[in-house]
Amino acid sequence: MGSLRHRVRIAALQILFEVDSTDHAIDVVLERRLAEESFPPDGEQFLTRLIFGAWEHRSYLDRIIEEAAPNWPVSQMPGVDKAILRIALFELLIEDVETTPIKAVINEAVELAKFFGSDNSSRFVNGVLGTVVTRYRSDEESE
Repeated sequence: MGSLRHRVRIAALQILFEVDSTDHAIDVVLERRLAEESFPPDGEQFLTRLIFGAWEHRSYLDRIIEEAAPNWPVSQMPGVDKAILRIALFELLIEDVETTPIKAVINEAVELAKFFGSDNSSRFVNGVLGTVVTRYRSDEESE
């Protein structure tokens, strides 16, 4: 049923979407999700890092999203797109970047957007991530 990391990213998307659109506590939502779907220990660790990392850094990640897509305020963005972008940007900019190739993170985000988002989500997600990678990754390489 898909790779472990793909399943974990789907769970992360669903958890972040719920937490962002309700007042449910993130740890409670995570516990419920882990009770519903069993992941091996490394999957649980990855899920925990993704959701807490993306959630704790959301104001920073949202600023990056707004810089990359100035015509789309994060507050007006569909919740699915916002959650996907937060997860992908957390992986690209904050998480240990060596663990997942940039292309894999972007491809995963686009796949999630195609499956869970609206008709335009995958193009939007791809565009934002492409802009961010060009801007931030090339800055690092030129330092």
